[in-house]
Amino acid sequence: MTAGEPGALGEIGRSLLRLSREGFSGVLRVEGGPGGALWVRDGLVVAATTPAAPGPESLLLRSGRVSEKDWTDAYATGAPADRLAAELSGRGVIGEAALEAVCLGALFDAVFAMVLSGVESCAAEPVGPGDRLPLLPVLPGIGHERLARETARRMEHAERWRRLGLSMRVRPVPPVVPAPTLLGADRIRRAVLERATGRRTPRDIAFVLGKGLFAVMSEIARMIDEKVLDLGEGASPAGGVPVPAPGEEDADGDAGARLPRRRPGTSKINEVLALTGGGQVPARPLLALRSLPREAEEAGPAGE
Repeated sequence: MTAGEPGALGEIGRSLLRLSREGFSGVLRVEGGPGGALWVRDGLVVAATTPAAPGPESLLLRSGRVSEKDWTDAYATGAPADRLAAELSGRGVIGEAALEAVCLGALFDAVFAMVLSGVESCAAEPVGPGDRLPLLPVLPGIGHERLARETARRMEHAERWRRLGLSMRVRPVPPVVPAPTLLGADRIRRAVLERATGRRTPRDIAFVLGKGLFAVMSEIARMIDEKVLDLGEGASPAGGVPVPAPGEEDADGDAGARLPRRRPGTSKINEVLALTGGGQVPARPLLALRSLPREAEEAGPAGE
């Protein structure tokens, strides 16, 4: 499989290729374990969300890049006018380039998570009068070729992880209580190791830390190679399917689920948004977003 081919995305790639040729605007619903959605404007992907990976809001709030107060203030002013990104950067809460990198990284991460967990089918839904974009889209969007290349790159790493037995469902744990020397100075390594207690999956750790799923799984793979982490109960040999231990539940209480699924409110984002007064953001039609610069499409992949 060539990285630049739409086939790197499987069914998602075939659907996006067709939608790109049509100049489609709407939502591509993805069914799988657990699936997700891609928002498309004029054939370009502007956002992707899935319960399997943190979105931009979680990445900003859980990581501490943006405080709850700053988010609430920016949301109250910017979200109703579809200017949340402008409010965050304009207030000096986060730089414009850094915010763009977070949003682009979240988009890539969501698509990677959907492909990694398995895609069963895709269905395109044209934009309707009440449809609106996610709060922090990547504008003007990215083409399916670039998305396929980035997903293929990540899936090459995932194939090596599979041989290690690492998947989104394992619950890594140190073989012994980690010594300070094992924690090291690397912040993400320390953070992942401290939360790898045998009760959290890579997806759980990503949400807790406000880090991308790919970045967290990459760090876990390195620590498995170094014998700093074991895969814990439920792991299987390379190529096998992990089997939950008797009575084992995922982080959200679903025993034996194919992938830990988030229930509404799990991320606590709604609790933050509720501080704005509980008002619903007015509809933001996909087709209304037109005369925007195309620099975002030329930017390199976001940091992981």
